[in-house]
Amino acid sequence: MRTARITFRVASPLISLVLIYPAYAQNSTAVNPAEAKTEIKKATNLDWQYLSPLQQAVLTSLESDWSSFTNASKTKWLKVANRYPTMSSAEQERLQSRMAAWAKLPQKDRRLARDNYLSSLQFPPEQKAAAWQAYQQLSEEEKQKLAQQEQSRKKTGAVTSPAIQTRQPLNSSNASSSSATIK
Repeated sequence: MRTARITFRVASPLISLVLIYPAYAQNSTAVNPAEAKTEIKKATNLDWQYLSPLQQAVLTSLESDWSSFTNASKTKWLKVANRYPTMSSAEQERLQSRMAAWAKLPQKDRRLARDNYLSSLQFPPEQKAAAWQAYQQLSEEEKQKLAQQEQSRKKTGAVTSPAIQTRQPLNSSNASSSSATIK
């Protein structure tokens, strides 16, 4: 009997999602932005257990990290989840694969990806496109050589403390005389 209760608790959200999602997807081909905002505002507590079954299903690959996200980040992900039913199947598949790949990345690699993204914003799109085109025209050997140079540059880029320098005495004329007294 206890196993049946546990199975029902686990299966009931999935069953309701399967039953509700087709009707929801048919009725929500055009989502009103005001409705999406009210749905986000309804979830004043952004904890995982308070998300709707649809939001949980869409964001399932982020569940293990959800508690570590900031409220602003959670809100952004909820907007993505609310927009999910209006996406094409190709867009939905791409979103799911990218979320899963992001969830698998270690924190160090996520931080590096964020830094790379932020630094890429300072270049105009034309310059980025030209650089990508030039890279694509390189031979495989040249691409490997560039990758090795980048790896060696990253390894030697350790932060070190500045060298300790000797300082001159503050009062160089009286440096040898220690008979000065403070009154």
